[in-house]
Amino acid sequence: MAASNVESNLLASLDAVRERSGTVVVTCRYRCATGSEFGGEWRGVPVGPLLDGAPPDTTHLRVESADGYRAHVAVREALDAVVATERLDGPADGLPRLVGPGFDSSQAVRDLAALAPVALPPDADPVPGTVG
Repeated sequence: MAASNVESNLLASLDAVRERSGTVVVTCRYRCATGSEFGGEWRGVPVGPLLDGAPPDTTHLRVESADGYRAHVAVREALDAVVATERLDGPADGLPRLVGPGFDSSQAVRDLAALAPVALPPDADPVPGTVG
């Protein structure tokens, strides 16, 4: 079974979901592959309601930054995530940003440009990286 190529950007409904569901605050810490750590407290739109219109076979969210970096997050992990539009305890660089308590650092994508539902095969292990 091949991955579906749904080109639906869930960010298009961000404002409508914010009006309907409000915002939430999450605190997350991450360790980068370099060993450095970052984290913070962010406010944003919960991902769960953004998924309401996603196809029923959606297994992952394809997350893409403005510079073309791409990662995939399993739906079960994404349900606790937010599309952060504010950072409450530090500089607000890299917003909007996808953050979630169960993410590794490669999934906490900054300068978020696209969030698309995709269906990947059970044995898929998508590697984060730059599209190109």
